[in-house]
Amino acid sequence: MKIRVISGKKNKLKMNTIKTRILTGITATLFLFCMQVVFAQDFRFQTGDLLFQVGKSSQWNEAIAKATFGESNIHYTHVGIVSIENDTVFVIEAAPPEVCKTLLDTFLLRSLHLAGKPVAAVGRLKQAYSETIPQALVRAKKLLGKPYDYVYSPDNDAYYCSELVTLSFLNQQDTPLFEMVKMNFRDSNGNLPTYWIEHFKKYNAEIPENCQGSNPGDLSKSEKIEIVYRYFKIN
Repeated sequence: MKIRVISGKKNKLKMNTIKTRILTGITATLFLFCMQVVFAQDFRFQTGDLLFQVGKSSQWNEAIAKATFGESNIHYTHVGIVSIENDTVFVIEAAPPEVCKTLLDTFLLRSLHLAGKPVAAVGRLKQAYSETIPQALVRAKKLLGKPYDYVYSPDNDAYYCSELVTLSFLNQQDTPLFEMVKMNFRDSNGNLPTYWIEHFKKYNAEIPENCQGSNPGDLSKSEKIEIVYRYFKIN
């Protein structure tokens, strides 16, 4: 009987030890999971941030990607301006068919996704230029409802994504804070894709090759902003 009692105690102690180890393992796993959630939520948007995006695969996005590239050689195809209203994050953007205000989650769903993460990055104006943000938001909101500029013209009262940004952010002299660049529609081999030829023919417009304009890629490389967050990892 004594042997059985001792054996029972040993089994009970063994079971308690196993339970303790299991609980410890579960606790550690939950801790790590919570830490990952906390780290993922550490980033906070600020009004005036620029949200760059690589759009989902389409002929249009692929044509843009072939003609431009941004920071870290990422071929951004779209950009919008962050506006935080009553703790809700919106993106003011020029996207077909018009300039609009879009919920952040809706904006990110339109991104190309890699490993389940949207290929999007946040650019923030450096402190020296942050004073331009309040009026930039005023200007951008005044353009809500304006048509999208399918022919990338500077004087037709229609707007494409990076044009909305450059016309919203002005310096003290009321000139664009971000420098204009020569527009390019050719691929890396210098060829003009058939897509662009057919696109501009559809709108009975000339291709504005080498005209002054802007694009998301060059904006992302501006020395006046810092890339402060990426949803994806760069290999």
